[in-house]
Parts: sequence; C-alpha cells; structure tokens
Amino acid sequence: MGMSGVDRDVREPAGGLPRIIFKLRQQGPHWIAKRLSAEVVYPTTGPGRILHALTRRAITAASTVPRLIRRNSVPNFPAADRTLFAFYDLKVGPITFDCLWFLAGADLERRRRGLDTIHIVIVPGPYEGVRRERDDYEAVVGAANRGERIQNILVQACALLPSCAAVTQAASREEAAFFRSVAARHVFPTDYEPALPVFPSSQMCLDAARRGERPIAVLRATSERRRNIERWLAARGMTDRRLVTVTLRGYNYMPARNSNLAAWTAFARGLDPQRYAVVFVPDTEETMEGVPAALDGCVLMPEAAWNVGLRMALYQQAFVNMGVNTGPMGLCWLNETTRYATLKMAPSGVPQTTLDFFRHLGFEPGRSLPFATPCQQLIWEEDSREATDHAFTDLVARIEPSGEQASR
Repeated sequence: MGMSGVDRDVREPAGGLPRIIFKLRQQGPHWIAKRLSAEVVYPTTGPGRILHALTRRAITAASTVPRLIRRNSVPNFPAADRTLFAFYDLKVGPITFDCLWFLAGADLERRRRGLDTIHIVIVPGPYEGVRRERDDYEAVVGAANRGERIQNILVQACALLPSCAAVTQAASREEAAFFRSVAARHVFPTDYEPALPVFPSSQMCLDAARRGERPIAVLRATSERRRNIERWLAARGMTDRRLVTVTLRGYNYMPARNSNLAAWTAFARGLDPQRYAVVFVPDTEETMEGVPAALDGCVLMPEAAWNVGLRMALYQQAFVNMGVNTGPMGLCWLNETTRYATLKMAPSGVPQTTLDFFRHLGFEPGRSLPFATPCQQLIWEEDSREATDHAFTDLVARIEPSGEQASR
C-alpha cells in the first residue's frame, strides 16, 4: 500500500501461480527455499499465520514461570503495571510510514486493556540492524539507508502518539529480550516473542473501526511543532489565506506511483491566490537530487520532507491536504483533525497497489477509510487535473457548510 517503502517490479504478477512461475523463471529453484525461509519469519499464507501464532503462544506459555522468577529477582520497572510495552521488531517491521499503523494499533490495545501509557521498544533486525529486503529494493535503498530511517521516520513518528511516554532503541535483540522478560507486564503485539516476532498490519485498526471501535486516528502534532509551522507561515505572509498542501511523490523507484506533476502544478496555479496559499512538500529524495523545474515559482517546504513532526504540524494546520497515495499521507489518514484527499490509490501496473493487495491489508477498494471523517477522502482514480480539481471542490463543499473553516 501507499505507506510501504517496498514495491515490486511492474512485470511481476501480484500473486498466485503466475507469480510463482515468474519467480522460478527469474531466480530458479533456489527461490523455493528462500520463500519457505521467509514464510517462517513473516508468514503470508493462512496456514503459515496459524502455525506462527500457535508456536508464538507456546513460547509465551513455556516462558511464563522463568520470567516470573527473573522479575522477582530484580526491582520492578517503574509503572510497568500501567504501561503497554510495544515492540517494533525490525526483523519483520519495515522502516517506512507503515509504522504509523503500528502506533495507532498500540494505542488501541492500550485502551482495550485500560492502561495509561505506551513504551515503544525498537528491536534491531538481524541484517545490519534491519531486515533483509528484496534484492531489487536493496539495490536502491540499502541497509545503511534504512538504518538512517530509524531516526528520521520511526523515532520521530513516536512523538506523534500522545500516549507514548518513552522510546527505547535496543542495542541488541538480547537487550530487547530482557525488556520482554523482565520489564514488560503488558505487551504489543499480543504474545510478542523476540524469537518469533510479528508485525501487525493496518488490518487490525481497520477491522476494529468496522466493529465501531473509536478513536483510531489518534496521532497528533506536538505543540512545539505547531508553533514552528505558525512561525514559518507568518514569515512568508501566508497566515491570512487558507493553507492548501500538496504532497508529492517523485521517486525513481516504481515511478508509476509518482505524482502527475503537470496536473498538480496546474491545480495549484488555478486556485485563487487571494484566498488560498499553496505549499508543496517535495519528495525527500528530490530535496537532495534537485526539485523539478516545473515547481519554479511555487512555495516549497523541504523542511517538512525531512522532519515528520513538522510535516504533521503542517497537515494539521492546513485547510485541505492534497496528494497521491504515498507514505507520508498516512499522517493525514491517522490524524482525525486533518482534512485530506488522497488520489491515485491504485495505479495500474503496480502489483503492490492491486485491489487484492489492498483487501489483504484490510482496505475496501473504492471506499475511504472506515474511521474517516466526511472531510477525509481516498480517491481511487488517477491524479489528473480534472480529478484534482473535483476532489478539492468536493472537499470545500463538505467543509464550508460545517462552519469549521473559521477556526483554521
């Protein structure tokens, strides 16, 4: 989905027998052994997930008494009985904006258990501190690059969860295991075990929303970052107009998902400049490689591309947030105070944005998120100029009768 950092080659079938044949032709028989090994770590089949869960619970049951003995031999971890320890295990968890779903899921579990706070524990992966990715992705975004994202995305994102009281970046898996055995009384994901970790996808939150559990979109900008955005806008004389953000994807990996730059710049220039102030947030990669010439004359905020907290504050401040299905738009999705339209949800020729893949993640193709407000829309069509104009006009029509815009 849009919040994931790993895509497949456009020629690769999405699944089933065609994908198996494709893989065997590309990688030979050894792919079968690699796939079985991966299934043990991160099961994707129904039987694999069931076996994984049963084994994990067996480990938990067998470890109960030894863990009680260890806990009784050391001082109690402060407020452990009121804290949910959420283990973000990089052996299975991506270092992308998918972490936002993990944070929302952890807060949902905290409230279900009646706990006060969350302590995030980041568990290093076995491959240079992260997990091993597909060869084609490794060639573009190596382990060192992904390691930098632990600080640039994951740690920064934790600050957006109001119930997060602490973040620990474990130095080793053994250190994380100590937290699991000695400190943690309540853990997330349920039955988490370092020996057999699991990563909860967006489906947990989406299924809960359909059952009527609320709130789901609990992430918020901090007060300091909101003040930073107010200063940034004031310095540019943009506080007297309605702020409209446009989030761009301009990545040279899986370019079929990139923003239609011509449509977005035409959309921005077509808005009344006396009424609206448009700010583009470029792709992080473009801030280093050079912003496209098509954006000359547009107002850009590259700072938001590098700082998750600033980006969230910008989205929270905006009258409307526009963009395509790319990871950072998840900040809008999981903040119920934002207004947004996310276009290009399922571009053709991209196996990881197929409708079947969305269903696997708990999405309902053609529909917005089940916990979305009336001013939060997923648009399942390409980001043409006509589509961007229509999405914006529809959002304004939804906002103005409510009278909410006066507070922005």
